[in-house]
Amino acid sequence: MLVQSRIECQLVLVLTLLSALFACGGESSETTVEPAPAGARPNILVIVADDLGYTDLGAFGGDDIATPNLDRLARDGLRLTNFHTGPSCAPTRAMLLTGTDNHLAGMGSQGGLVTEAQAQSPAYANAILPAVPTIAERLQGLGYRTMASAKWHVGRDPETLPRARGFDSSFVLLEGGGGHFDDTPLFDFYGKASWLQDDEPAQLPADFYSSDHMADKLIEYIDQTPEHQPFFAYLGFTAPHWPLQAPAEAVERYLGRYEEGWHALAEERLQGAKREGVIPPHASGVDAEPGTGPWSELSAEEQTIEAKKMAVYAAMVEILDHNVGRIVEHLQQRGDFEDTVIVFLADNGAEAHRMEFYPAAKDWVAATFDNSLESIGSRNSYVSLGPSWARASAIPFRDSKSKVAEGGIRVPAFVHGIEHAGIDDSYMRVMDLAPTFVAMAGGAASDDMMGRSLLARWQGGPAAYPEDEIIAGETFGRRYAQQGTYKALYQDPPHGPGQWQLFDLARDVGEQQDLAGEQPERLAELVDAWQDYADSVGVILPDTVVAY
Repeated sequence: MLVQSRIECQLVLVLTLLSALFACGGESSETTVEPAPAGARPNILVIVADDLGYTDLGAFGGDDIATPNLDRLARDGLRLTNFHTGPSCAPTRAMLLTGTDNHLAGMGSQGGLVTEAQAQSPAYANAILPAVPTIAERLQGLGYRTMASAKWHVGRDPETLPRARGFDSSFVLLEGGGGHFDDTPLFDFYGKASWLQDDEPAQLPADFYSSDHMADKLIEYIDQTPEHQPFFAYLGFTAPHWPLQAPAEAVERYLGRYEEGWHALAEERLQGAKREGVIPPHASGVDAEPGTGPWSELSAEEQTIEAKKMAVYAAMVEILDHNVGRIVEHLQQRGDFEDTVIVFLADNGAEAHRMEFYPAAKDWVAATFDNSLESIGSRNSYVSLGPSWARASAIPFRDSKSKVAEGGIRVPAFVHGIEHAGIDDSYMRVMDLAPTFVAMAGGAASDDMMGRSLLARWQGGPAAYPEDEIIAGETFGRRYAQQGTYKALYQDPPHGPGQWQLFDLARDVGEQQDLAGEQPERLAELVDAWQDYADSVGVILPDTVVAY
């Protein structure tokens, strides 16, 4: 099978790199790369929104949130409506930064979700393995200045921090999230959120707000780039990741907007996405999922609280958009905008967990924060979006963050600054971005990247993944294998039956009609291909169901 042969080659290459690493006592050998010829090499700006839902942008159907800057870029560029990531933050970032599968990069799972058995394998190192080159290292070797103002979440040890991994300048948050107004940690066991500048602890200003300050730092780094030197910039917002927090004046603009509830919003988003052409005209919404319920069953007080949470979330997305606009305007003032390719994506689906009640957080949240109606959205609150708003945000797809149904891994994405424009529904993956950027920079293709360059496709050429190729993935024990529009899916309860299902996404993008009984041979072929993938990249399934 195509997937098996390609992944086996990839595994051999990575294991060779690892062997060299360990033989050198943990230090990776330097690789010299001939710089590409000057001229026609664009600046590259990749922007990642954290936990953004598929229809949260106007250009993807969400008219309720003001996102004029992202909408303009998306509509003037190429909207990627079949773009896939990992189901959660760190695996996606590992694939983005390396161009290879998250297991081969060292991020088979993330954080405290790594089991004892998994922790014995390099595939679950909880950091990008030092032997696996990052896109920043590759582009440095091609003469680019590299910078990051981003959530990092792919390593905490000195050899896994941004400067050690190829970034000339960086301002990053090490953990998966934190307070947006200060260094409040995501969980109490972190002590404080770890913000670093050039791998050293950073002092946050008194007026700190995450999206604003991250844009400030990126603008500063862009201005430090010598004239005529191209740059690679990684802007990885922590918004709209929980805790939901935003300035009161921004929240005020959305108060009252969501009082009709999540069902009304889901229907608005569904019709808006169809008008934009980013989902099929026959697509329908998923009616219910674990944890969701009718808006009408909430009390008036509960409805007011839920509407306030969604208002804060909307404000966070609007502020993110505002800061993208600031960077675009700055590039225009510098005369760099026309020479910059901008790629935007979310890192996974919307967050559906009620994190204020998550076992690792609930006691600390109850003792530390004020989640009263008046306080929601302030620096002293700690709330999350919840499953029913996430369901509306993911429409028409099934599930949300941490799952491998389409709602967890199909995300809003677009590219601006290429000649080709419009809407592209061909299958693409986040690991395809690194080889694409290398190709843009004039570098040669590398066999140690599992992803495919999308540059030819973005110029109107053939799809990167032919219809007969089988694509597979796994995180948290949740698995999928896809060939063409047929997708085999395995998820444990409550998000699946605990056995393989089969869906035809051409007819059923919401993954509601299980075809396993009708097409057992097709399902068996996809399951066999998934097992080949798992054996090749070193998947170790958790011995219990992951509760996240």
